[in-house]
Amino acid sequence: MSNIFSRSVAAKMLLALMLILLAMSASYYVMNKRLNTIEVAFNDISRISNYAVSILRINKDIVEMQRDISVYGGSGSSAVFEKIVENFQSIKTRLSDVELKNEENESQIYLNAMSELVKRYGENLQVLTKRYEIRATLTEKELPRIYADATTHLDNLMRKVTTVEEKLFISEYLNLWHSLHRDAYLFLTKKDYAKRASVNDALRMISTKLNASVHIQKSEYRSEINQLSKMADTYSQAFARSIQANRNYLSLVNVVMAGDAIEFSTLANELREQSLTRLSRIKEEAEKTVSKTERILKLLAWGVLIYIIALSAFFHLQISKSIKRLTVSFKHFLNGDLSAPIYDLHRKDEIGVLAKAADSFRILSKDLSDAKQTAEHTTKVKSEFLANMSHEIRTPMNGILGMARQLSRTPLNAEQEKMLAIIHSSGASLLVIINDILDLSKIEASKIELEEQPIALNLLLDELTHLFKAQANNKQVELFISVLPEDPNFIFLGDETRLKQVLINLIGNAIKFTERGSVSLNVSIHQLSNDEFSITFHVSDTGIGIAKEQLNSLFEAFSQADASITRRFGGTGLGLAISSKLLKLMGTSLHVESEYGVGSDFHFDLNVIRTNESVYSEQQHMQEPHEQAIDFSWLNVLIVEDNEINQIVIEAMLSEFNISSINIADNGEQAILQCETRAFDLILMDMQMPVLDGPQATLRIREMPSYKNTPIIALTANVLSADKQRCIDAGMNDFIAKPINYECVKAILLKWCTKAADER
Repeated sequence: MSNIFSRSVAAKMLLALMLILLAMSASYYVMNKRLNTIEVAFNDISRISNYAVSILRINKDIVEMQRDISVYGGSGSSAVFEKIVENFQSIKTRLSDVELKNEENESQIYLNAMSELVKRYGENLQVLTKRYEIRATLTEKELPRIYADATTHLDNLMRKVTTVEEKLFISEYLNLWHSLHRDAYLFLTKKDYAKRASVNDALRMISTKLNASVHIQKSEYRSEINQLSKMADTYSQAFARSIQANRNYLSLVNVVMAGDAIEFSTLANELREQSLTRLSRIKEEAEKTVSKTERILKLLAWGVLIYIIALSAFFHLQISKSIKRLTVSFKHFLNGDLSAPIYDLHRKDEIGVLAKAADSFRILSKDLSDAKQTAEHTTKVKSEFLANMSHEIRTPMNGILGMARQLSRTPLNAEQEKMLAIIHSSGASLLVIINDILDLSKIEASKIELEEQPIALNLLLDELTHLFKAQANNKQVELFISVLPEDPNFIFLGDETRLKQVLINLIGNAIKFTERGSVSLNVSIHQLSNDEFSITFHVSDTGIGIAKEQLNSLFEAFSQADASITRRFGGTGLGLAISSKLLKLMGTSLHVESEYGVGSDFHFDLNVIRTNESVYSEQQHMQEPHEQAIDFSWLNVLIVEDNEINQIVIEAMLSEFNISSINIADNGEQAILQCETRAFDLILMDMQMPVLDGPQATLRIREMPSYKNTPIIALTANVLSADKQRCIDAGMNDFIAKPINYECVKAILLKWCTKAADER
């Protein structure tokens, strides 16, 4: 097991994860248990609280019901009694709920007693109405009726008597009845207990007055007097019954029912005290549980913190630090420092594997670095070789083509003209091969930079037509190059020289490999957005075609579809390779469709940005110097060239422009000496010369005050971009590539010497 953990970071991380899960599970178990305990305590507290609240509400309802009974005793309102009954039913329901939820035997004893009290209270409620009705009948009906009959009877008697003494007697007797009834009412309803004696005194006085009266003892009033005496006795009996009924009602309300209410309140208080005691006990237990939980949580927190610190230290020391050290080592390797140390090679886990991979990477990087240096050295040697070869080949080519041109300007017979044409054609073909080889080397070395100048598409097509018309006619092959009648002024931005080179290669190959039939160049334009267009070029022929199995290697350098083709048609096999690579630089690809014996179709799509005609016209105006009425005879020219043949060719070519003041220097040192003693309007400077080369000589000449702005034109057989840039950096204004031709010299003179003439 320990071997597994020592060999795998993943196993170590899995172990750490398992420990974390184990700690989390233990924490969850402990916390869950503690939370359950707290939850039980909380539920108990909630239950007991609800229980106590219910008891208190029942007690409150009992008190309220007792108060309503007092109100009912004073008013006898049915609405009040209905409220009493409704309250009683609510008390019974709540008490039943409390009994159902009760889980304590001790509390059940109190609840049973409370239930018995409530039951008895209900029975007393049923008796209450009956006693109230008896009391109300006596106090509100019976006594008022007797009082009313007596006063009516006395009023009638008052009208019958005639003497003042009789009237006075009856009036006093009537006042006694009024006092009697008033005192009885106050005693029975207002609980004015002192009035009971007044009532008894009034009854005795009524009886005494009737028996002692001499004023109304006449026979005609005897029946009325007897009737009044009976009424007094009846009132006395009714009053006694009212006292008993009132006593019975008040005893029920104030003694029995009030006692039950007090006893209920006592039981409720006992239950409340029990509940508070239980709540206090549960609270104490809950606080102990919470305290224990807090201690456990603190211990867990400290344990987790210590574990995290230990785990972080482990990951930092065992993983993060090792990865950082490996990263630093890799950064050193990527920056070329292969001497940086590699740690943890002894480890057997993934870090050790990475360390060994880094060690292997260092070994491979060292091998690659050595291979890169070798390749760079080879490339440098190759570039130097190509530059030297270019110089060594172009220099004699300059003599061949230059002398051939000069020879063509002399009187020749027909046979000599034919031989001269062969010399010129062979030299031109050799120059094409040299240019192809140099172009391919420049592309492979990524030394070609595309230009972006306005190109008039129709003019380009016209130029291609004129260029290949004679060649097609000589082979009796029809040549069709499309024009754009729908958009004759289509001008776009691109590298015209390289695009023309691709099309020349494709059309030239098509004519070369077509013995009969036709060659066509079809162009179509598709708009992609406002200014962005896609131009499709199709070059098709009815020539020999290409077999399918040979299409894959068609764009490889120095290859043709068949060795017999080379013998039959010639060529280096570089044209298509150069064209394909140039198109890739332009952001597109060259495609081919061919059928052996039928013909071939080469096509590509070029995405371009359209420009307006004014930009093109301005560019053309800048590029086309004015030839008319230009006199170069005033020029004083210095030719700096170490090759005698090239001296002769250049001097002869300058003579064609009526330039007679020509001086020659064999190297840069001689050129400096001549510049110090004479003033020249134009200097043609060779790049490679003994003693002092062209760039060094140019730097020293530019230091002379009189030659700060004199045009210095490089004569170079090295046509690589680095060589051209070297000319510019040295202070030269322009360059002419060897072999030198008339048109190039003419363009240079028009470009630079017309400016000098204007300044003169």
